[in-house]
Amino acid sequence: MDLFHRTVSMKQVENITHFVRTNMLEDDDVEARITKLISHFDDLKKAHEAVVRAKDQIEMLKPIRESAATHQKLSSEEHQARQQRDQLHPWFTDQQLRLSLEHQAELEQTGQKLREDSTQLASDMARLRHELAIVQEDIRTSGGGRLAAIDAEVAQLEETAQTQRKRFEQYSAAAVELGLNAPEDRVLFDANRARLGEVEQSLAVRAAELQERRTAFHSELNELAARRENIDAELASLGSRPTLLERPQLELRRRICEGTGIAESALPYAAELLRVREGEAEWEGAAERTLRGFALSLLVSAKHYAAVSSWVDANDLKGRLVYRKVGDSYSSRPPAPGTLGAKIAIKQGTPFRDFLLDELSTRFDYMCCDTMEDFRRYPKALTINGQLKGTRGRHEKDDRKGLMDRRTFVLGWDNHEKIVRIRAERDDVDGKHRSVGTQLAKVDTSLGDVGRLRQLLGNVGSVAEFSEISWKLTARKVQELKDEKLELQSGSSVLQQLTAKESEVSGRIERLQERSDKVQQRLGANENAARDIAAAIEECRLTLTDQPLTDDDGVLAAVAQLTAAALGDKELTYRNTGAAESSVRSGLTARIDGLTKRIANAAATTVRLMADFRSKYPNETTDIDATLEAADEFNRLLEQLECDDLPRFEARFKDSLTHNTIHEVVAFNAFLDSRRQDIVNRISEINQSLAEIEYNPGRHIQLEHQSSTDLDVRQFGIDLRACSEGTIGDDDQYSEQKYLQVERLIERFRGREGYSSLDERWTAKVTDVRNWFTFSASERWTETGEEFEHFTDSGGKSGGQKEKLAYTILAAALAFQFGLAAGKGAARGASGGAGKGRSFRFVVIDEAFGRGSDESARYGMELFQRMKLQLLIVTPLQKINVIEPFVAHVGFVANTNGNDSQLRNMTITEYREERQKRAG
Repeated sequence: MDLFHRTVSMKQVENITHFVRTNMLEDDDVEARITKLISHFDDLKKAHEAVVRAKDQIEMLKPIRESAATHQKLSSEEHQARQQRDQLHPWFTDQQLRLSLEHQAELEQTGQKLREDSTQLASDMARLRHELAIVQEDIRTSGGGRLAAIDAEVAQLEETAQTQRKRFEQYSAAAVELGLNAPEDRVLFDANRARLGEVEQSLAVRAAELQERRTAFHSELNELAARRENIDAELASLGSRPTLLERPQLELRRRICEGTGIAESALPYAAELLRVREGEAEWEGAAERTLRGFALSLLVSAKHYAAVSSWVDANDLKGRLVYRKVGDSYSSRPPAPGTLGAKIAIKQGTPFRDFLLDELSTRFDYMCCDTMEDFRRYPKALTINGQLKGTRGRHEKDDRKGLMDRRTFVLGWDNHEKIVRIRAERDDVDGKHRSVGTQLAKVDTSLGDVGRLRQLLGNVGSVAEFSEISWKLTARKVQELKDEKLELQSGSSVLQQLTAKESEVSGRIERLQERSDKVQQRLGANENAARDIAAAIEECRLTLTDQPLTDDDGVLAAVAQLTAAALGDKELTYRNTGAAESSVRSGLTARIDGLTKRIANAAATTVRLMADFRSKYPNETTDIDATLEAADEFNRLLEQLECDDLPRFEARFKDSLTHNTIHEVVAFNAFLDSRRQDIVNRISEINQSLAEIEYNPGRHIQLEHQSSTDLDVRQFGIDLRACSEGTIGDDDQYSEQKYLQVERLIERFRGREGYSSLDERWTAKVTDVRNWFTFSASERWTETGEEFEHFTDSGGKSGGQKEKLAYTILAAALAFQFGLAAGKGAARGASGGAGKGRSFRFVVIDEAFGRGSDESARYGMELFQRMKLQLLIVTPLQKINVIEPFVAHVGFVANTNGNDSQLRNMTITEYREERQKRAG
């Protein structure tokens, strides 16, 4: 137990609040409670970090799931679109077959009707011809011999004129197309004959040019067809394997494995175990070109070396093979940063990992240089454009193939992007094939036109004389004969009647003949159409035999919908199936191209998101690659987080928040509140003591307390209550807001980085309950309790008043310190006689006591006597007369020569006797 609890200044009271806080109220040890609170919060923080981590992982995994689902959906749509495009020709052929069969039936009905009409017309013309023969005989017997001769000559000349006119029209039409003149007279005819050789030579040159283009187009079509066949084979091969290697390498390995009995997985190519790291895409082309030779090397372990080397030596490989014997001991030192090897990732789980690391760090330690200055500085270097610098000053750059031509890339264990690119190439080849076919068709048409012109030239050349086409001269002779006949007929009425009858019957025959000719034309056209439709039907059936219609009703329904949309208001007929198919195919191809790009973007986005997640959370993704094939693994990880981990972490966090941290905050708040109430109670007890001390006649002093206006203290109280409000009794204790409130408070208790000293001072201030109050003194009338004067310090008072106030406050402090009974007990102690109990109430008063006035010193001594304090007073001799009535023992200290202090003890009685002796 300490003998002296506190040193109290008996000087004037400058600030009552400071005096009461410092001398009348005990400070509290809250450090242990704060330490405990911080400890519980550390556990809570760990639980909260687990929740935040799980939520962050979920937020990163959800886009991966959505992007992967989008990729899968787009891939499915692309697959369906390709199925639909593949079924376009069979579906339209089937529709053409159906429509052609319907049209064939219509043609058969039409042909039957036309044949019946033709038979009826033939019968009617036979009857009229018989009638005409009778009329002509009557004309002959009625003097019409010359008329008959004229008719015979006219008939012959008309036939000749018709032949001449027909040849003239053919000649004229051919001459116009050949760039010659129409043969209106012999001069123009002879001019055309002179130019025939020139025209023939021009047509020959044109034909040769077209034939040359036709040969070139045929050659290009054959090349495109072969290229398309190779692409289809490559796609089929890529679809059956996960790597980017080309078929020759895979076929050679298959043969080796079949011959040796070794599993293909045990003989990987280096390319299947390496790929360019995420984030190094700009170096992908240079890496592929530099590593290609090594990437196409077959890796053979020592276990399989004997079998492989024997088989390779004994068989014709039909190609070139490089294989590496891989031993058991290699350095696993990673490649140096900045080198090509450091930009290459190795497939996880491969037994060849150490070998590959050794190769990358020693053989492919080319420094990747962004500038030519760096390229020239390093002994082994590589530029982003593929220029390679090796040992002994050797430089190489091979641009025979495009640096970023991904079709030739071989690194990696995921060939999805390569499949997408090759499919795009396949579509491009199809487009070129159609374009070349169209151009070839145009050339064939032009060749046909040239051939037709050459035929027309032959027709023009076959007319040797102008008389062969001079139909107008023949027509004039015919007219002359007809004029002669008219003169003869006008001389005989009988002949006129017979001639009229003949003309009538002839006209009827001509009209029937015209109808018959038209029927025959229609019948011929119908028969031709029937033959054409029959050929089309046969072609459709052969096509469907080679390319049968699928039994997938969904695909067929989709094609039907696409066709209906393409046709609009038009109706599908057997004639427009080709045009409709071309329109639908163009739309599907455009859609497939768009889907292909979107698939590539979705794949790149998904892989990038996966790589971001793996970079941020490597421990959770040790066995998961950033590839599309790993989408299910990421989805399972998300499902585990959503269904198991996050609820478990939240439950743990909620429990820690509710049962530990918040309860501890509530307890801390309750403790501080109890200390606040203690201060209020103790001030009340002190006031009871002060009420018994007469400060001035009829008046006494009372201490008053008010809540502090300090912003830090007030805000701390608000924050502390906010942390504990709404917690006790609530069913759902979890609140992120509540955690953040507690965190802000605890972090200040702990000391924020860079603000530790500030936070330490803040913590000491706001957790010291004494600082929650400000204090003042009120001088009141004892009888009425009315306030006489109110003051927070001793400013404006005289020296004696200040000392008197200081003694009064000091007496109250001592009453509080020693726990003296208030009220009546104190009064009894002051009125006389020792109390029945005994207690140790020791107070030391130093020499500052001697600097006050005698009146204030006497007032203080009387107060101390009333409280029955045991006093030790250190004072100069001039105050002896003041304190003498109040002391029982005196100790004199003397130091006469400055280095020899002496103490003399005596009772007050001895002191008085000694004083009288010295006075006498």
